[in-house]
Amino acid sequence: MSTDGDLSDGLGFGFWAKGAAIFFLGAIVLFICTIVFLHAIYAWGIFAALMVLAVAALAFGWIHDRRNHPAPE
Repeated sequence: MSTDGDLSDGLGFGFWAKGAAIFFLGAIVLFICTIVFLHAIYAWGIFAALMVLAVAALAFGWIHDRRNHPAPE
């Protein structure tokens, strides 16, 4: 690393382009999820939409837990 006050540490354009692409794709996914959730609230009401969200979160957690269980001792 240079000592002339330059903050560049060798990260090129590709690194920053990939970071920006991941950020924008994440923003698009969150926007779509928000739209879907708001439509569910409009169609079913807040309680049913939150129940669907809770069931989806529990299902994701259960699947994640089943795949990543520790090895038996």
